[in-house]
Amino acid sequence: MIRRLKPLLWAFVAWFVVNTIVRLPGIGEPFEAFWVHFTTISAYWFGKIFFLPVDMPQVPYLTVNGFAMEVVMTCTAYTFYLFALALIVFSRWPLKHKLTSLATIVPGIFILNNLRFISMGYLGSYRPEYFEVVHDIIWNVLFGFIVFGLWAWRELSAERSLQQVKATLST
Repeated sequence: MIRRLKPLLWAFVAWFVVNTIVRLPGIGEPFEAFWVHFTTISAYWFGKIFFLPVDMPQVPYLTVNGFAMEVVMTCTAYTFYLFALALIVFSRWPLKHKLTSLATIVPGIFILNNLRFISMGYLGSYRPEYFEVVHDIIWNVLFGFIVFGLWAWRELSAERSLQQVKATLST
């Protein structure tokens, strides 16, 4: 059991260390500026691609269906990106599975975060009294479960692949 959880524990340690580093003076400000800019532009174009009523007066402001929002660092999902990367790096998977996981989990977080902005804009435009609860609690918990679920799915896939290789080698 400990052997199976070791990569997860190392990922938590690495994630904590990287989160600490990106908050250091001289690193934190450009890091934050990049993520806020990237997230605002991404959510705007994500909405535009799907012909949704999205407007971006200027970074970091985004309006969805008439509901104005400000993109701040905690809205960028950067911690989920960093944690997913740490999980992939410290996993016991072969390189092929790490690359496949990188190609599925990171875009998954990207799409999910953009859907979050669009859905929160609609929620805010129709039921603004629920905005804070859904934004602060439901989406954060949902994001955590989804990232963990993606990792667990990739873990099972890698384990099945390794078992097939072992079975093939033993015959």
